[in-house]
Amino acid sequence: MEDKGEGRGYIVSYQGLEELFCRLKEGWRVVAPKLKEGVILYSEVESLRELPFGHRNREMPGFYCLERAEGYFTYTHPVNSLKAFLHPSELVLMRVRTSDGCLEFEVCNSEGNFCFFDVRACDLFALEVLDRVFVHKNPHPDSYYRKLREGAFVVAVNCAYATSTCFCTTMGTGPEVKEGYDLLITELREGFLLEAGSERGRALLESLGNKKEAGEEHFLQKRERLREAEAIMERHFEIGGLPDRLYGRMDSQYWKHIEKRCLACTSCTQSCPTCFCFDILERNDLKLKESERIRVWDSCFSPAFATVHRYNIRQSVHSRYRQWLMHKFAYWMDQFDLFGCVGCGRCITWCPVGIDIRQEIKKVLGSE
Repeated sequence: MEDKGEGRGYIVSYQGLEELFCRLKEGWRVVAPKLKEGVILYSEVESLRELPFGHRNREMPGFYCLERAEGYFTYTHPVNSLKAFLHPSELVLMRVRTSDGCLEFEVCNSEGNFCFFDVRACDLFALEVLDRVFVHKNPHPDSYYRKLREGAFVVAVNCAYATSTCFCTTMGTGPEVKEGYDLLITELREGFLLEAGSERGRALLESLGNKKEAGEEHFLQKRERLREAEAIMERHFEIGGLPDRLYGRMDSQYWKHIEKRCLACTSCTQSCPTCFCFDILERNDLKLKESERIRVWDSCFSPAFATVHRYNIRQSVHSRYRQWLMHKFAYWMDQFDLFGCVGCGRCITWCPVGIDIRQEIKKVLGSE
């Protein structure tokens, strides 16, 4: 995708957004935030009215709730991430069946044609991370991920609000959406500013009926809203030289202290938009007529994850926590030239004992 044009956009009303959504539904399976089971989740939606407009998520370490708010895009990111659609928690790779005494093999193809609607800066950056993991920095590109990712249409939204667990400003991933999108929405006082980030986004935008050219005052409002969202968040640590500083603390006594709190429950890795570890399993039916080879999410916190030839090289919880934190903020940079953390804060919110990764990084660095 190309980057957006400079200073070119249109203002539309809510009816204009509905027109846009209807156009998208004609060509894609639209995935967007939706109020479901008491939380906001990325889900397939049929109507713009299914989005959780007028709701706000409040998040703290180990805490999540929803409340009412004035406006439309009043929330941040959903509880789950787009990883659930591009790298699903369970994916059937192949089936083997018995038929007339012979074996029939079926290689399963992934099906997508997704439009990801209302994607925030942190989740959009997470897609860039996954693209490098599975395709661009992978000597053996993942055909399943690539097929789902190719052709996906992305409608991003600039954040005007942040929860107490958001730290995208620290990681340099938000709150402003800068690239990687087809269309970008910013909610303003008098409507919605739409900007194109690709040729197909521009073509769709130009085809909308109810729109007017955006003026300089609209882009000034956009900058003001972004500054307000950025001001809510604290910068927790410096990312410059962070991998080398962490490498210097590999043998710190700090790591053993985390074992007193961490449950190794895997909640952080399951909620993370970039954790990609998986296992391959064989699932057989009880009649032994069919077998499926499936790919399922795994976690470096699982006791058996680091078992090699019946020996577990990370038997302690603190060694698993160190592996996870170091991978996010050090090893990942060596592997993929960027951090594995996008500052979404999901791991903080959904940790059952409220461990805050931002504070843990400061603690391990403070032990220098």
